[in-house]
Amino acid sequence: MLTSSSGKRISVLLTSASSGGTIAAVRHLGACGLDVRVVASQRLAAAVWSRRATGSYSAPPETEYNQFLNRLLAIGKADPGRILLPTSDETAWLYTANATLLEQHFCVHQPSIPCILQLLDKRLFADTATSAGLAVLPSWDPLNADELAALAPTLPYPILIKPRMHVHRRRNDKGVVVRTANELLQHYQRFVEREQDRPADDILLPDAGRPFLQQFVRVGHEGVQSIAGFIDRTGELFVSRRSRKVFQRTQPLGVGVCYESLPPAPALTNAVYRLCRQVGFFGIFEVEFLWFDGRWVIIDFNPRFYNQMGLDIHRGMPLPLLACLETLGETQTLREAVTTAQTEDKIARTVFSDRFTLRAILAAKAITSRITHEDRQYWLGWTKRNVTHAVDVAADHSDPIPGIIHALSETYLGLKAIPRFMQSGQRTSPVLERTLTKVHS
Repeated sequence: MLTSSSGKRISVLLTSASSGGTIAAVRHLGACGLDVRVVASQRLAAAVWSRRATGSYSAPPETEYNQFLNRLLAIGKADPGRILLPTSDETAWLYTANATLLEQHFCVHQPSIPCILQLLDKRLFADTATSAGLAVLPSWDPLNADELAALAPTLPYPILIKPRMHVHRRRNDKGVVVRTANELLQHYQRFVEREQDRPADDILLPDAGRPFLQQFVRVGHEGVQSIAGFIDRTGELFVSRRSRKVFQRTQPLGVGVCYESLPPAPALTNAVYRLCRQVGFFGIFEVEFLWFDGRWVIIDFNPRFYNQMGLDIHRGMPLPLLACLETLGETQTLREAVTTAQTEDKIARTVFSDRFTLRAILAAKAITSRITHEDRQYWLGWTKRNVTHAVDVAADHSDPIPGIIHALSETYLGLKAIPRFMQSGQRTSPVLERTLTKVHS
């Protein structure tokens, strides 16, 4: 059992119980001897069923901002002193914006409101990254319909209409790609109308519902690469790992399903460190890059847990533990843990996958003739080739129930999505399919 310097067992409360990052954190922290409890809004939430979780609480969905906050405060009042770690954009913002309230019952250690805003708001983030010397994709932020109409004919299509923030949203989509000025005007208006039904009116986020325009770039063989890790408040303690997303749920935009480890890239790592220091960020992070116009451009900064975090825990970065030690001010233990984590095996290959979801996607595409036999066999072979050094999002022989719950949840969501899947367009050509999803080492 891991205890703080005061001799008390360390206790943690985690949310986003269906996400890969939370599942990995529950297992990791529980194995370290921490008392870990989980907040969930549904029964089919994998982390709740882990044998490493000591208990769970029901709560409204995180998107029901005020109700969720009130439930957290009630949990904290009844069981005070637990550490809160951000597991999603929603909770990263909620814990930061309501730190004073939450600190009455929890241990909260969050960056400032201006810092988190600069990272979660896509327009502010583009400006912040540029000022830190990083390259970004061309982007535009029309303030009204007249500005959009004047801008539309001049843009270098295709263009991505993306949410300015993933906070207080009804849908967790990545955005929509448009290829003409007419498509832009139509889809932009639909986006605005949909976001008017946002579940919370946050005076600190007055423009969060307005979409943001960015040049769409088709991912090449380099893939979307991530630098993920941890940095402490002083900036003295920093550790990271690099990986590459090689398969995603949907095209052309989607959540990652498969990742491969990569050796360090000092230039990208230094750029991330510089950005963290400039905005005053500390904690767990994942930063995404893609190759555009002959250089790496930064496209996203996630100041919280991320889906493939189990990959990096397996690679020797105990991220949830580092965040707990930082929150409690256990400086010496934190320093020792970071120093150990900085020693990375640069040769060993590790992959991460949501194996159940990968197989389901491949089966669905085969049934609807949206994937070639060659590509389907490649990904089935990819799973077999990497079986001895693979980390799964939920399946684990030493903790089997979360994997079963995850499969049930994915099946339920998949059945609900059948109509949308059938309307999503024609079969992708073999060449395009490989360009979008298959990345060779």
